[in-house]
Amino acid sequence: MRTSMCGGGSGAACGTLQPDVSSAGNRRERIMGHHPNAPKVLVIGLDSATWLVMKPLLETGRLPNLGRLMAEGVHGPLRSSIPYVSAAAWVSFATGSNPGRHGVYDFARKRAGDYGVELINANMVRLPTLWHLLSEQGLRVGVLNVPVTYPPAPVQGVLVAGMLTPDLRSNFTYPPELGERLLQAVPGYRLEPTILGAVPRIDMKERLQREVTEGAERRAAAARFLMRELGTWDFFIVVFTGLDRLQTYLWDDMDSRHPLHDPASAERFGDAIPAHYEQLDHLVGELLEAVDPRTTTVVVMSDHGLGGVHQFFFPNRWLAEEGYLRWRHSTSAAVAWGRRFFKRTGLGGLVKRAAVRLLPGWAVPSRLRSMTLAWDVDWARTRVFWTTDNGFWLNVKGREPQGIVEPGTEYDTLCEELRERLLALRDPLYGEPVVAEVWRRDALYEGPFTDESPDLRVVWHEVPEERRTHFAANEPWGEYAFGYTTLSGDHMRDGILIAWGRGVQQGIHVERATIFDLAPTILYLLDQPVPDHMDGRVLYSMLDPALVSRQPEVRQRVHMPKPRSVEVFAPGDEEVVEQRLRDLGYW
Repeated sequence: MRTSMCGGGSGAACGTLQPDVSSAGNRRERIMGHHPNAPKVLVIGLDSATWLVMKPLLETGRLPNLGRLMAEGVHGPLRSSIPYVSAAAWVSFATGSNPGRHGVYDFARKRAGDYGVELINANMVRLPTLWHLLSEQGLRVGVLNVPVTYPPAPVQGVLVAGMLTPDLRSNFTYPPELGERLLQAVPGYRLEPTILGAVPRIDMKERLQREVTEGAERRAAAARFLMRELGTWDFFIVVFTGLDRLQTYLWDDMDSRHPLHDPASAERFGDAIPAHYEQLDHLVGELLEAVDPRTTTVVVMSDHGLGGVHQFFFPNRWLAEEGYLRWRHSTSAAVAWGRRFFKRTGLGGLVKRAAVRLLPGWAVPSRLRSMTLAWDVDWARTRVFWTTDNGFWLNVKGREPQGIVEPGTEYDTLCEELRERLLALRDPLYGEPVVAEVWRRDALYEGPFTDESPDLRVVWHEVPEERRTHFAANEPWGEYAFGYTTLSGDHMRDGILIAWGRGVQQGIHVERATIFDLAPTILYLLDQPVPDHMDGRVLYSMLDPALVSRQPEVRQRVHMPKPRSVEVFAPGDEEVVEQRLRDLGYW
């Protein structure tokens, strides 16, 4: 491997790369003139796509385009980040690095020196993304609907921000004037489907299915529009997010074994998820018409998988039961408060342990599921708590405002005690383990932002999948540690990877690929240097040996400029994004 050094600073430095499009933008054009034979990469992201659903559909011929890509290319599982939520996973993909280096662990982060949380945004990504690295080298890029790209930063090409964008009235594109042209070219383009609150679930599912279907068509139309806007391009990525929304809410309609399965609902929506995979397969086929496999590599991937969840684990309720978290009032008073809250809203009937369905036929407003943890916690007697950033925090003296856990021996002992208790935890339905792995943050992550992670991370037990228990973030009024929510599916760690076209082997099953590996592999396919801060590796096992033999990998140091302001939301925007995240089950 050859290594070259360029620029100043180190890979650990903080900052989001802002390409100097005025000076750097024409370097490659001067050298190559955007020669028609220059290598290109098209990435099609299918958020939450899973082999669990795809394999039977492939076997019955319902996904002909994806099936052809697999037969003529490579495929396999794609191991996601920890946590395997879209914010952390997509940023890990974009930077080729673990969250300890890029600093994004979830859609929200705990504020330093506070018990509250704040939304993340693209300015909080501390490493350059793939498209910014390529822009620096003068390559033309198109970026459409990738999560955590708001606010949009300059690129050598076009960028349409994805998840966490407040609305289409905001500055959601680069260049800014692109937004108006996009909305004219693709009438009805929208960011996310509308997920209704306290309405009959049948109506919610019907609207969700319709909007996801229409949204995918418009996303593909937007991709074709942006390709035309670019004229020529070297790298293009489009992310379809509808699978995540459908599978989260409609998994029980597809799975007759699910505790929430309702035959009447299943009759209407039992094929909604497979039908959307078919739709996406068709749209993939349309996008393939725009590429030449002799010059273009196509990558189809998901940021994580998704599967059915038979019940949820409520971490803060469990912590309270085990004495790690204390309420300002008694537990019974806290639960009574929650009951009164539900009663006042006409949504009575809290879940019972492993037995009672939650309000069959109705969707509970997400605002009721996502109250802030801080409302009734006695911090002076609380040693451990769980927040919306997907992990267990110890209430450490000197770090938290009312910390009581001493750093050092007491901290280490408590971490080990929690690890043992969590690994021993069994769900009451099937007696299966709830937790597969428990990690201390310094053992899991590497980088200058490791201390922004919760102290302990959990990997949830996923085998056997049909009896899976998963977590539900902040539900402090739950009567028990286990129960149901309106969600019937949730994330699994392994997503999908398919690659086809230039430089890719044929008929190979790829093993042990991770989401961190895709950025360095894409850079390699585009004959670009790989930054030495990237944790991922080039996936040589999927590449044509002829390409590998003639093209050595180059690693280099990348200059990190100063970070941008993290204050990006206009008044009211943050509340809009928070509500959307709650509706999607993240909070």
